Amino acid sequence: MRERAPTLFSSILRGYLWVMLILAVIAPLILLSTFRKAYRERAVDDLARSAEALVPVVSYHLLWGDMPAMESVLTETAARMDARVTVIAADGTVCADSEKDPGEMENHRTRPEIIAAFNGVTGTSSRYSATLDREMIYVAVPVKMNDSIPAVVRTSVFFESHTAAVNRVMKRMVPVVLAALAAALVSAWLISRRIAVPLGDLAGVADRVASGELAARAAPGHTQEHNRLAAATNKTLERTERLIRDLSISDSRNLAILQSMSEGVVVVSSRGSILLMNQSFREIFKMSGRTEELPPEVRSLLGSEHGGEPRGRFDYQGKVIAWTCAPVEDSRDRVFSFRDVTKEFNLSEIKRNFAINVSHELRTPLTAIKGYAETLREDVSGENSRYIDVIMRNTERLIALVRDIQILSEVESGENSLSLEPVPVEDMMGTVLPLFESRAEEKGLALSFVNERPDLAVMADRYRVEQILVNLIDNALKYTDQGSVEVRVSSQGESAVFAVSDTGRGIPAELQERVFERFFVVDRSRSRKLGGTGLGLAICKHIVEAHRGTISVTSTPGGGSIFLFTIPIAT
Repeated sequence: MRERAPTLFSSILRGYLWVMLILAVIAPLILLSTFRKAYRERAVDDLARSAEALVPVVSYHLLWGDMPAMESVLTETAARMDARVTVIAADGTVCADSEKDPGEMENHRTRPEIIAAFNGVTGTSSRYSATLDREMIYVAVPVKMNDSIPAVVRTSVFFESHTAAVNRVMKRMVPVVLAALAAALVSAWLISRRIAVPLGDLAGVADRVASGELAARAAPGHTQEHNRLAAATNKTLERTERLIRDLSISDSRNLAILQSMSEGVVVVSSRGSILLMNQSFREIFKMSGRTEELPPEVRSLLGSEHGGEPRGRFDYQGKVIAWTCAPVEDSRDRVFSFRDVTKEFNLSEIKRNFAINVSHELRTPLTAIKGYAETLREDVSGENSRYIDVIMRNTERLIALVRDIQILSEVESGENSLSLEPVPVEDMMGTVLPLFESRAEEKGLALSFVNERPDLAVMADRYRVEQILVNLIDNALKYTDQGSVEVRVSSQGESAVFAVSDTGRGIPAELQERVFERFFVVDRSRSRKLGGTGLGLAICKHIVEAHRGTISVTSTPGGGSIFLFTIPIAT
């Protein structure tokens, strides 16, 4: 189980307590060390002045050799100073001492302060005295006589006398320190509370907002920083509340739109689970709302990827269902839409069958009419031959129209599937171009072929691709009165690009998007005169799309046209 984090108040107060505790320990130690050092320095100065004051007395008695008198003076002086006075000879023996018999005392020549004094400087030292069994402070000054130092005067005092003074000072400071600690503790508590409570209020506001109370707001505090934080928090909460409200309205609006759609719509997560479905989806697949009721066809569709072909159709209980798929931006979720296109599909089938049947039924009588017209033309002359020519011309136009309708119906229905094979472009163009050379010569047009890749081969149904080229070259020759017609083949990526260009009249920009529609012609009178049916480009478009290619036109009125289509390259 995770340990509960401490509160801000306890953290701040704990920090203050640690600081106060450290200061309460360190400060007395520093003061004690400072006082001890100050008292020692003062004691050393006092002892040095006292020793220097005794130097003339000691010099006088040493000069006359009056040791008893000197010892008497030292004892009296030491009593007044509350200190100990000792005179040490150059060999280290004690000549006189205010508290001990010199004869019982050991040699002092090796003592640090004595060595320093015999070297002509004042010596100081603090150490334990074996003679008195107590810690002492020693100061020794040289007694100089005629450029020599026959003896030194040493004054000393008990160290605990100064320590006691320091202890008395420290004892007086204890109540002061305790009072200061108490005041600091109260101050720390107040400061910690002053900082932590407003921030706790902000945390409480955040908790209320997290629980759904979007109207919660932070109150101002006692500091500028807290007020700025509270104001920023309130602004953020206001924007969040407004955003959530707008999103809620938007969701309600989108849900209403979704439920009002006639198409069945379902949103699927990246794992294939349904996130949302509308009423039309339930009605199409007769669901009450449970995902277990999904038909197997739909369940399989929703669980698969559709990156290449995000659309299609399938049969469901005698109905034809068309579907599309689109990804959700910044998400791996997907949106599927389903539509019952049974009526449209059946109507399209009826129209297609009607076109096929009509074209099939018309072909025989039209062929018969053409045959009889040709027979009559051999026996008719004069003015009547013109009528026969009109019959022949319109019969041929009807035959071409029937043929194009039948081809378009076959291509749209997919009855005759493509027979894909590698087709050399050079060989295919060698079959198509000779069909138009005589027509180009009759109109005085230059018909040319440019192959940028002579070794290029396409994966295609040769007969269908030749149909595309025949239709495009035929149109180019029909609508070009002077100049040239060129067929150029190149490659782009994995596709071969065929370009049929001419120098004819061109196509207005507003009509270029419609040229691939059925029965659409740019100039009806000219098209009728030239025998056009308006189905050639529609046939081209369906054949190209069946090969998974694209077809387009670029044209400038008076500057000619360029028809481009792509076919996959054979690998």
